[in-house]
Parts: sequence; structure tokens; C-alpha cells
Amino acid sequence: MLESSTMKPTLFLAALAIFLPFTNPAAQDARKPVDVFNLQFVESCRHFDPAGTAALWADDGVDLLPGMDPIIGKSAISKWLSGLSEQVKGTKVVQCDIDWKQIQISGDVAYEWGINTQTVSAPGQPEPFKNKGKITLIVRKQADGPWKLELESWNSSPQAR
Repeated sequence: MLESSTMKPTLFLAALAIFLPFTNPAAQDARKPVDVFNLQFVESCRHFDPAGTAALWADDGVDLLPGMDPIIGKSAISKWLSGLSEQVKGTKVVQCDIDWKQIQISGDVAYEWGINTQTVSAPGQPEPFKNKGKITLIVRKQADGPWKLELESWNSSPQAR
């Protein structure tokens, strides 16, 4: 049987290994700009702000939306967003939230995925449309400082029957 004096350092080191990522100031500092980006991303969704959303994209970004061909480049994404706002005039975003399940940052690149929940109210529709799905983002710190969206991919979760 192990002596308690031997177990104490082992338990301490195990606890330290578990909690160190949560207390590491450098890791927390690296995450702050990504958290700011995520807040801007969600706020542009909540306010249905095509210009604000377009501003979050890198020039060479790629949007992979369900049932559509890839949209490549910020200018094509901006054009699509502008056209979308014309098509859905009067539509209101009632809810847009992302429950981030994983955020990994490696230098100037962040990979993240979560569960996206949206509720949208459209003119002429008696009930708001609710959508829940999975979203993946890859964001990169740009040479001039801000983090920009390089790749977005999402899909709707199957509806409960």
C-alpha cells in the first residue's frame, strides 16, 4: 500500500494538471480577442446586420451553408448577405445564441464549434421559425490585428418528431 506522503504530491500534480488550463493567464489572454469576435458574431445575427456580419469575414473566407454551393471570398459573401436581406424584408431575429462546446486557439488561428439556436419571426407566418444546429468556425488573426472569419460551416439538427 502507498504511504499518504507519496500520494499527496501525486494528487496535487493531478489536480494541478486538471485546473492549470483554467488558471493560466496567458491562455485566458489569448482567448479574449476570440471571445470578442464571438460576441460580435452573435450580435450581428441577433440584429440581422448583413454589413456587420460581412465586416467579420476575411477577404479569402469561405461560407459552407447547407444545401448551397460554397460562397468564396468576402465580396461574394457580402453580396449574398445583401441579397438575403432584400429577400427577407420584415423578418425579425427573435433569438440567436451559440453554446460553444469547444474553442481551441493555436497562435493566430482559432477553431471552434457549438450549438447554434435561432428563432426567426417572418411576416405572414403565424409562428416563429425555430432552428437549432451545429456550427463550426475557423477564425484567424489578421496582420492588422483583428480576428476575422476564415471558414463557417453549419447544419440544422434533425427536427424532433
